[in-house]
Amino acid sequence: MPSAQARAVTASPFRSLTGWLPLILAAAAVALLAGFLLTGPHAPNIVLDHGVRREDEGAVARVWQLLMLAQLAAIALFLFRWVPRAPRQAMLMLALQACGLVAAALPVWLIEH
Repeated sequence: MPSAQARAVTASPFRSLTGWLPLILAAAAVALLAGFLLTGPHAPNIVLDHGVRREDEGAVARVWQLLMLAQLAAIALFLFRWVPRAPRQAMLMLALQACGLVAAALPVWLIEH
C-alpha cells in the first residue's frame, strides 16, 4: 500500500472522478439534446393549468435541467475538494468543466434565441 506522501504526490484532479463527473454530465446533457433534436419534430405537450390549456416543456427539458443542476453541484464538490489540495491543476480542470457547462447550455440558448 502506498504511503500518504506517495499518494499526495500522485493525487491529481485529472485522475479524480470528481474532476471528470461534471464533464460526463455535460456530455449526457448534450447527448440528450442531440437525441431529441435528431429524432425529428415532436408534438407539443399540452397540459391543463387551472382550466387553461398550455404547452409544457416535456420530460426531455426536465431531465436536461436536472443534469445541469447536477453538473453545478459536481463542480462545487470538485472545487471544495481540490482547490485546497492542488490549486493550479484544479483551475485547469475547472476551465475544462466550464467549457463543458457552456457546451451543454449553448444549444438550448441558441434554440430559444
